[in-house]
Amino acid sequence: MKNFVILFTEIIFILLMVFGIFPREASLFITGLLVFYFIFSPLEDSLWVFIASIPLFVALPINENFDTLANWRILVVILFLVWFFKQWSHLAIRWPDTFGHRMAKWEYLSLIFLGISFLSLFVAEDVWVGLKKIIFLVNAFLIYIVIRNLAIKNKEVIPKIFSAIKVAIGIVLGVGFFQLLMVFFVNLHQFWYLWTYNVTDVFYGKALSYLVAYSNTWFSYYSYQLPTLRMFSVFPDSHSFAFFCILSLSFIVSLVFLKTGEKKIKTILLYLLLVLGFLAIIFSGSRGAWVSALGVLLVVIFFIPKLYSKYKKQVQMVLASLVLFFVLFPVASAILFLPQYIQLGNEAMMGFSFFERSRSIFNLNELSVKSRLEIWRRTFDSMVIHPILGVGIGNYPLVLNEKLSTAKKGSSAHNLYLDFAAEIGIFGLLVLLAVFWYIVKDVWHIFTRAKESFLQVWTGFFLLALIWILGYSLFDVVLLNDKVLLFFVINLGILYGTKSTISLDKSSHLER
Repeated sequence: MKNFVILFTEIIFILLMVFGIFPREASLFITGLLVFYFIFSPLEDSLWVFIASIPLFVALPINENFDTLANWRILVVILFLVWFFKQWSHLAIRWPDTFGHRMAKWEYLSLIFLGISFLSLFVAEDVWVGLKKIIFLVNAFLIYIVIRNLAIKNKEVIPKIFSAIKVAIGIVLGVGFFQLLMVFFVNLHQFWYLWTYNVTDVFYGKALSYLVAYSNTWFSYYSYQLPTLRMFSVFPDSHSFAFFCILSLSFIVSLVFLKTGEKKIKTILLYLLLVLGFLAIIFSGSRGAWVSALGVLLVVIFFIPKLYSKYKKQVQMVLASLVLFFVLFPVASAILFLPQYIQLGNEAMMGFSFFERSRSIFNLNELSVKSRLEIWRRTFDSMVIHPILGVGIGNYPLVLNEKLSTAKKGSSAHNLYLDFAAEIGIFGLLVLLAVFWYIVKDVWHIFTRAKESFLQVWTGFFLLALIWILGYSLFDVVLLNDKVLLFFVINLGILYGTKSTISLDKSSHLER
């Protein structure tokens, strides 16, 4: 109960700041309250509040020139230190263990990746920009250490983490569909202004607020009709929102799959949540998310002969979900088109704008597609010129002959793998690919060995979500969005906390 009181307090303060009743400095108070709560509450309760608050993290207005520091950067350090000192009396910290527990292969590789990133600073034009990116990555992965070790010591913490994740997903989807509802009552110019100066300012600071005032990915534009909203919820762009929703699907689909014995009304609500999750990805307007969904479908079809006999219900659920996703496209198009129909009448129905955006994926002359291809070409050229350590981590804008300040404006390779290859070199890219490969293998390992029904089902669907986001990363770098990265790392914490427990159980059995 007290966890929800803290969460509702956060929401109330944020709403008061959004409506201008409280100044942005109120975020300093709510952050201080959370720090106090984390220090003096049970660690599991603090972890629940942190995870549920992912959509609610705001920027701290420390001074006029520096008001973009997200408060989670402080909170995750506090959470880590509380965990560390509470465990100090009985933790034997020794190499090669992660605070008393054997490291996974991807953890070794991530340390190598981190080492290469540090080495790339020697060739970086701006060392400080690169160092900030490294600190950001390390900062986010502190929550992984906490969750992994708590899950190993106490399996009961996992349901509590899942509970917090459901709350976070609910907030993200709730805000997203509230945006969609808004455009039925206000025109897009009013929506743009209100969200820029009232919401973005609170969540991300004045710098981003000024940027999205004239450049954002919030709308899809067409030559012969009005723009349409691209849902983005509490995120700065629609791509990050889509990425978060894809990761959320493993939880939502798992709940639907295990609905047996639930009350009818609850079953209906679960199916509705699944439909809303798919609609959210479609409404994001992210063509990278749509295309990478086809990749997941091909993977599922390829593995059906090998999995169907043993995991018949799971395979059927996955196929049904993917079919539902693609069937919902015309429904989504009709919903997005409704505000235009109300304003323009039958003339607005010509063209079906949503399908025009889908067709543009394969149009090499379309501006966005053409720009991406040119960026990829120049990135490959940079990789040839700087194959060992790249241009230095965080210094990607140099590849496009842009100022380093444009990194905050979204300057990237629009491909996670090429982005890191250009920044830290080809060997760094190979290490990153190895990291993802071992994570995929470990998800499969848990899926085939987990005995708890929810865990076994969740890991199966998480594997598909992982394939989806790795495919999506071919078209964008949104894994590096702070809220998305935190959510991804939390998933890994659950995964490896569970894997260690399964490995220990297996070892004990062998010893007996």
